[in-house]
Amino acid sequence: MNYTDIINNINKKIFSPVYFLYGKEPYFIDVLSQHFANNILSPEEIELNQTIIYGKDITIKDLISYLKVFPMMSNYRVVILKEAQDIKDKDFETLAPYFEKPQLSTIFVICYKSAIKKSLENLLKKNPNTVVSFESTEIRESNLPTWIINYLKERLVTCSTQTAQIIASSLGNDLSKISNELDKLLINTFENGIITMDDVENNIGISKKYNIYELQNALIYNDRSKAIDIAIHFASNTKETPIFMIINVLNSFFEKLFVFLQHSGRKDNNSIARMLGVNIYMLENYKKASRYYNLSKVLKVFEIFRDYDMKAKGYDNVTSEDELIKEMILKIVYL
Repeated sequence: MNYTDIINNINKKIFSPVYFLYGKEPYFIDVLSQHFANNILSPEEIELNQTIIYGKDITIKDLISYLKVFPMMSNYRVVILKEAQDIKDKDFETLAPYFEKPQLSTIFVICYKSAIKKSLENLLKKNPNTVVSFESTEIRESNLPTWIINYLKERLVTCSTQTAQIIASSLGNDLSKISNELDKLLINTFENGIITMDDVENNIGISKKYNIYELQNALIYNDRSKAIDIAIHFASNTKETPIFMIINVLNSFFEKLFVFLQHSGRKDNNSIARMLGVNIYMLENYKKASRYYNLSKVLKVFEIFRDYDMKAKGYDNVTSEDELIKEMILKIVYL
């Protein structure tokens, strides 16, 4: 069952006895567990019929005891097991009889913030009628702008693709952090329900002029003065824009550019977009960048990133991080 189906079923009061939420992306697991906590029982029922426990604090024997308690003045009890990855997989195997024949008046939600091994996966598959499994997968970097747009759309607010790209490139792929920052925006009312970069700058603090997306654009267009100007700004506040974040974002772009250069003219645009994992409209950026960067130059850019990554980590270097940022961008724009 997917994320949306689980949310919709909770809202419709359609429940399964056991939910096993697992995967490397904690955000969706946290949102689902909170939705279970807030939307099954009434506020009056929660005190007597809802239990939240943590993997490191519970034994399987005690856990089963919690699960078999009958609800008081309610149709259901809700037991939420957080940080279940702290329980050994072999201990989970002792829950097999419960998964097979759970107490129907108890809704048991397991939050396992990690990938699961085959043995545990097989255990869950044995009981499809009683156990709902949900894998929370990480959002690909290229899909973050779309995720941001959809997050806002669900809350009846819109923003441009470029604004979403700037937010994504500035905040990274931590969905919890992104959602918290977007919620800051949503506290305000917006004209026609549209969020602009002015709103983002005023509420989140991401400059519409000095951000990693604008630096990437400056490199795409070979705008040396703009790239250097942004690098100087970044260097003035390395806590907000550390060199490792700059290298990570730009290296990802140049990796895709390298693939684009290898296949441009040989494959159709749809095929190339799929290879890069980007929307087809974004190919225009790679076409523009290809005017200034051939395969040889891209390889030199990779060498620059490797060199400055090592320097920033302190290998054979005494230069400060702010100077490293300026040096690195200067070397790229004057290749």
